[in-house]
Amino acid sequence: MKYLYPDKKWYTDISELKHASPLCPYANVSRCPRYYSSIYLLGKAGISTKIDSDTIIKLDKFWQNSTLIPVVLEHDTGVMGSNGKKTSFTNFCPEISYDIFGLFAISLHRYADEIDSNTAHAKLSKSSYPKDWRWQWSHVDPLHYIECPLYSQLLSNPITDSVKTLSEQEMQELIEVKPSFCGVSLNIKVLITRLISWFTSKQR
Repeated sequence: MKYLYPDKKWYTDISELKHASPLCPYANVSRCPRYYSSIYLLGKAGISTKIDSDTIIKLDKFWQNSTLIPVVLEHDTGVMGSNGKKTSFTNFCPEISYDIFGLFAISLHRYADEIDSNTAHAKLSKSSYPKDWRWQWSHVDPLHYIECPLYSQLLSNPITDSVKTLSEQEMQELIEVKPSFCGVSLNIKVLITRLISWFTSKQR
């Protein structure tokens, strides 16, 4: 198998060859669930900045109502490791992988221990490649966004709704269509609940 280094040039060369956008047009937390999961898990693992809790609640609700959430663990984005060290990153958005690790890849795995790492480094010292991810990683699965399974699904069923402070569902709960003078009434109970929630958040 031919060795390759999935850097920015590799990525944009494929985009140019395929007459596609240089970067994924769905690379946004409210446009792709994998992009969101990748950022969320890196923040949770302490590798990057955490998403604030209010935004997490809104995004979780937003994506749970979609048809794009994985139903089996093997397809889900994951971060694994032991003894406080994160060593495996699976089913990641390749553009998030590049932002954090400098490689456009769907999965990255570090060496199991120093013995494996030292053995690999001994072989790499004789390598002629100017850049080689194997100095840090035991295995990397390069991926361009065009080949991402989520990209194909988003093309056929794009997410156009943005995550707003008050979702469409919440608006429907607040404004009810009932027999009344104007045909529309306000759900006072829901309104009071929303106001209390807003006031409480401002006191924190």
